[in-house]
Amino acid sequence: MSQSLSVLSAVNWNRPDDGYTKMFWDQNVRQFWVDEEIPLADDKLTWMTLSREEQRVYEQVLAGLTLLDTVQGSVGMPLLSQHIESLQAKAVMGFMGAMEHMHAKSYSSIFSTLCTSERIAELFDWVRSEPVLQEKQTFVHRRYLGVQDEQSLYLGLAASVLLESFLFYSGFFYPLLLAGQGRMTSSGEIINLIIRDESIHGVYVGLLAQEVYAGLPEAQQKTAREGVYSMLEHLAGLEERYSRMLYTPLGLTEAVVTFSRYNADKALMNLGLEPYFGVSAEAVNPVVLAGLSTHTKNHDFFSTKGNGYVKAIRVEPIQDEDFIFEGLAPEYQPVVKRDGRVVPFDELRIVRAVEKAGAATGVALDPGVIERQVLGPIKRKARQQRLHIEEIQNLVEEGLMKSYPAVARAYILYREERAKARRDQPYGC
Repeated sequence: MSQSLSVLSAVNWNRPDDGYTKMFWDQNVRQFWVDEEIPLADDKLTWMTLSREEQRVYEQVLAGLTLLDTVQGSVGMPLLSQHIESLQAKAVMGFMGAMEHMHAKSYSSIFSTLCTSERIAELFDWVRSEPVLQEKQTFVHRRYLGVQDEQSLYLGLAASVLLESFLFYSGFFYPLLLAGQGRMTSSGEIINLIIRDESIHGVYVGLLAQEVYAGLPEAQQKTAREGVYSMLEHLAGLEERYSRMLYTPLGLTEAVVTFSRYNADKALMNLGLEPYFGVSAEAVNPVVLAGLSTHTKNHDFFSTKGNGYVKAIRVEPIQDEDFIFEGLAPEYQPVVKRDGRVVPFDELRIVRAVEKAGAATGVALDPGVIERQVLGPIKRKARQQRLHIEEIQNLVEEGLMKSYPAVARAYILYREERAKARRDQPYGC
């Protein structure tokens, strides 16, 4: 039995459907990226300096983001676009849906770089069993499935904006915080790329929602507007529960909730509505707030292709300051500088110095080898006794000689040059 098909129109980009959709198409294309462009292996050494609790939070926030991106790419954008008449708008939403899948895939790339296969399986089991996380996605999912008329379409579009401009941000907080501290910067680069995408997704879908809202009768507008604030209140309660579950062990819950509410007000602004929480930028952690910038940035000094697609042209030389330790870890004894001052121990400074030594000689360092041969011996001694900065540098040298002789030789030459400079300038550091 044959079945007739309706006549379809072809999308005609030579005749704009409105004054902004082509602009958003062009911007999406300019921002296109793939996760393979980011050198995630650069984060392996830093990953080993995080405590197990810090690693757990990092893993779970990314796993939660993976679920929300999957819902948005597989359900949200495809379903909502079916109810939008403009073929050009459908195309933009299809592009944005594909990028949501790119975001989800990028988190898997981070997992495969940092975690064992067993741990990855545990994280995806956690996603399926975590009740608040599942309640979040179910709430938004139902709004997508429930579109039947213009008013429910508006609420579905509003739910999409709240997801991308609000719900993602409790997950973004911790990667932004660490990257702002100079830790996990390559993974942080991916978060910056994702935020850059989400910023235009939220604005564009918000504009579509405003057009639908403008076509509603006044009585329905009031009901629809109240519906958005009702959704926001419910989701804000879920976000607070979710944030407390994840971040309480790190003492970050209040900072995360503040950050989420700041972005909730931004989501309302994308919908043309008044802010609800009234959280000012000054109330947000400044390190994390800086990470929201979508301007071009580049973090490492090797050859990162990041959200600015910039290739570095120089490698930073190793400095004595790389062995000056600022973040005291309670289990380690402090470090004695050459001038007798005592400063806290921070293994991240050692990691950075070793990375620079490897970069200066063009040698790719294996994080596991560096942990066993360099970091491990230093940390064992630092737990038992107060080390002098020269002792730490000696231990770095010994560890590199066992594992990477070429890097060790370059490091020895560097130390000799620095020693000569100090002899020529006796009052220098």
